[in-house]
Amino acid sequence: MTMMNRRRFLAGATAALGTSTLAACGGPVSLPQSLESVAPGARGEPRRGGVLYFGLSTDPANLDPHVSTGSASDYLRQMSYNGLLQYDGDGEIVADLAADHGWSDRTTYKVTLRPEVSFHDGSLLTAEDVVFSFRRILDEKTVATSGPLLDMVETVEAADRRTVVFRLKQPDVTLPFALAAPSSNIVSKKWIESGADTKTQVMGTGPFRFVERIPGVSTTFVRFDDYFEPELPYLNAIVFQPMADDYARVTALRTATVDMIDYVPATHVDVITENPRLRFVSDSSFGFGFVGFVTTQPPFDDVRVRKAIALSINRPSVLETAMLGHGKPIDGSLMPSAFARYPRKLDRTLRYDPEQARYLLKRAGQEGLALPVVTTSSYSVIARPAQSMLPGLRAAGLRVNLNQQEWLTFRASVEARKFPVHSWGTAPTFGDPAALKDFIGSAGTFTRNLDFKDERIDELLASARRTTDPGLRDEMYLDVETRALDLLPMTYTVRREQGEAHSDRVRGFEHPPKGAWTGVALRRTWMERS
Repeated sequence: MTMMNRRRFLAGATAALGTSTLAACGGPVSLPQSLESVAPGARGEPRRGGVLYFGLSTDPANLDPHVSTGSASDYLRQMSYNGLLQYDGDGEIVADLAADHGWSDRTTYKVTLRPEVSFHDGSLLTAEDVVFSFRRILDEKTVATSGPLLDMVETVEAADRRTVVFRLKQPDVTLPFALAAPSSNIVSKKWIESGADTKTQVMGTGPFRFVERIPGVSTTFVRFDDYFEPELPYLNAIVFQPMADDYARVTALRTATVDMIDYVPATHVDVITENPRLRFVSDSSFGFGFVGFVTTQPPFDDVRVRKAIALSINRPSVLETAMLGHGKPIDGSLMPSAFARYPRKLDRTLRYDPEQARYLLKRAGQEGLALPVVTTSSYSVIARPAQSMLPGLRAAGLRVNLNQQEWLTFRASVEARKFPVHSWGTAPTFGDPAALKDFIGSAGTFTRNLDFKDERIDELLASARRTTDPGLRDEMYLDVETRALDLLPMTYTVRREQGEAHSDRVRGFEHPPKGAWTGVALRRTWMERS
């Protein structure tokens, strides 16, 4: 892709949009005369102004506020939409649209909205909009990302214009995590019912208004002057420019073509951290790779075959080869120690053992098994581990055929179960062991791709969600993960260090160490003057 000179892009965008361009909410957009100017002020103090150019790892095709297609799409939607709750820079759950929130009893959660919050079309947010939003999320036809997280919600009701009440079927300590999820956004009931195309149009209460999307080139947002936090946002605008190639993205940052990038490739972490003009911000808890099996397709319906593959993955080698050591092998618990106290008890459960793998394949009658694996070519953090595990698999006598597909094609292949084995990379939705449901619970987002169901795991997961005692929850989740390591519907590979990088001019951006992967810190980001 040819990268656009930032000033040439700005001039073109200003001329093209001007005051006659219509935003998604239907009103005229008046862009500032000089978007790039930054207000004077004391060094180190937030300043208003400037345009943040963001090199994004992919070009999200779906901007629906409730359907995530990856972290890149989450960045975009969180500029224009708000949730009831959000994560702060430390990964703690705090209010967003909520002025007050909390449990009335074990199955009732009440939220009082901030007063006088405006949508981008000028209409005021009410409790009816919140009720409508969550009913849309809970509607199976929406295929909402947060839908599975809210499965204990029985009713959502408006007690008055500013009060929303969630009534649960049974206690669920994870509800606040679900309300703070990047795709649990609040929309305008009137706007949706007017026939808005939520995949291509955007209209929320967020700090930035959507201006336009040029597929493959850019998606532009400008400051919403009536945002309910009057000091925010600091930036005049954010321009997201898709740069799928890792090297192009890093080069654009190093040459100041862009100010910030996501998905910093492991091959360039050291290059960036050693550059005094750049900053790398990341966590080492969330992102991980895994190999998933369609457990109903022979011979992968035999746990001995699945375990043989798990023992054939040389995780330390994968970490060094794919991530240059930026991370940690996962040979036990999926949950990191940052989320719970039990994970270290499961360390070294699945150490590399090609001889044992050969033995298990022989016992299963699958010596020299042909192993078709699908992965994506779009993200190096997924593709590189998939490529790096091939020598270990072949050392166990497996005849591997690795198929690499573009991101959306790959997702469709996995969901259609076109391949019996897939190599993916993702992250827990939130920083609590309850997030295991997504991967090994029978109704989990990723579990559905595996045709896997285990009643004992489901029982333990359900019981743990009802339990407030931390020690007892740890015991339950230890049992969950122990059983999952025995049954192996998927096997984990490496936990990666993943984050963003930005110019030292960019200030205020934080990458939460726990909580969830979220782009809400861009709402509070500002720029120093050149």
